Amino acid sequence: MNKDLDKTIELLKKYNQEHLLQFYSFLSEEEKSELINEILSIDFNLVQDTYNGVKCDDSKKEDNEFKPLKAKSLKLYTDAERVNLYNIGMDALTKGRVAVYLVAGGQGTRLGHKGPKGTFSIGLPSGKSLFQLQCERLIYLSKECKKYIPLYIMTSVDNHQETVSFFEEHNYFGYPKSMIMFFKQRTMPAVGEDGKILLSDKGRIVMSSNGNGGCFLALKESGALEDMKSKGVEWLFIYGIDNALVRVADPLFIGFTICSKQLAASKVVEKKYAEEKVGVLCYRNNKPAIVEYSEMQNIIASEVDSEGKLVYSNANILNHLLNIKFIEKIIEEPLPLHIAHKKIEHLDSHGRMVVPTEPNGYKFEYFLFDIFEKLSDMAALEVEREEEFAPVKNKEGEDSPETAKELILNLHKKWLTNARFNKTLLEKNQIEVSPLISYYGDNLSGKNINEI
Repeated sequence: MNKDLDKTIELLKKYNQEHLLQFYSFLSEEEKSELINEILSIDFNLVQDTYNGVKCDDSKKEDNEFKPLKAKSLKLYTDAERVNLYNIGMDALTKGRVAVYLVAGGQGTRLGHKGPKGTFSIGLPSGKSLFQLQCERLIYLSKECKKYIPLYIMTSVDNHQETVSFFEEHNYFGYPKSMIMFFKQRTMPAVGEDGKILLSDKGRIVMSSNGNGGCFLALKESGALEDMKSKGVEWLFIYGIDNALVRVADPLFIGFTICSKQLAASKVVEKKYAEEKVGVLCYRNNKPAIVEYSEMQNIIASEVDSEGKLVYSNANILNHLLNIKFIEKIIEEPLPLHIAHKKIEHLDSHGRMVVPTEPNGYKFEYFLFDIFEKLSDMAALEVEREEEFAPVKNKEGEDSPETAKELILNLHKKWLTNARFNKTLLEKNQIEVSPLISYYGDNLSGKNINEI
């Protein structure tokens, strides 16, 4: 311990962070050991460089040149073309060439929910959680291709055990346990406005997950990437937990991407209006990029074409398909680390808890979409928002559980109407179609209401 303590003191002196040991004498031996290990795990040079602005975000520069990236609209494909894409996608799934990667490190705090966001129910008649809805869509596809699709789930330090326990308690929603791999993403320390790393208590540092872009490093460190390669996986479908309408491992999207001959593709929806607070997929300095709404001047975001449609209309829905070869490459090339001004609870030098009302420090994150700027080009498929995008981000209002539930039930009503279910029945009842029965609104004709 003395050797590790000496090493720790020397390290902290080098980076002017000696305060991390100011309460050391008050700790138990176990707490001392845990604090030393936590300190030694920190990349102080990276933290210092990021705080000092050495690794600045290029997207903030004023010399950015934007160009539109033309997405192909799924609704313009003929039925025959859709069938062809579907068959190509199903062939890849059947041959085990596709795996699913769920980024699920978030908590449901903003929704007023205690626990991982994936355990949250948006209020559907079935009461199903986001995790269950998505797993059941995978089960449907697995039955169609007669092969279970490998599922990799990245959690965070905050929600890992609760996530794993939730799956265990629900018997993995019928998905084979052997086909699911859970692992945690890395954390980064938070710093105050003076650059000093913050303490959450006398023996703990304020640590937060390293952002959704940390998902690639987590693949490597967990052994998940090697596991995929050993299974013959060539494509990885990556998505976020908070889209209640996500079509997990969509065969049409897989077929589209394979036919595009690109190493990566994204699904997008059309922006509602120029000021909508979503990232936009376009070219930045001749490289594909997802540009945050705050990074694009309003005059550019509002530009329209001859038909009056927004030129920069590709709204990002965190729905991507990446080639494993590309993932192997980007893991070896570190992404830029972004810094965010946040309200951070922490212990002050007197051992008192500070609960801020205004941003008082910084957290560091990697962004998943930074990977696209490492490509020369990529493909984009525009899908219908009402069919594939029901974000669950806010407790009330826009992008809330209520709006997501409404989108799902409206879509299912449309499916049942097309399948010639009784109109009076549909008008009088909120009817939810089980993901185990239908994926695109298919397989409904001839069934009775109890079956669906």
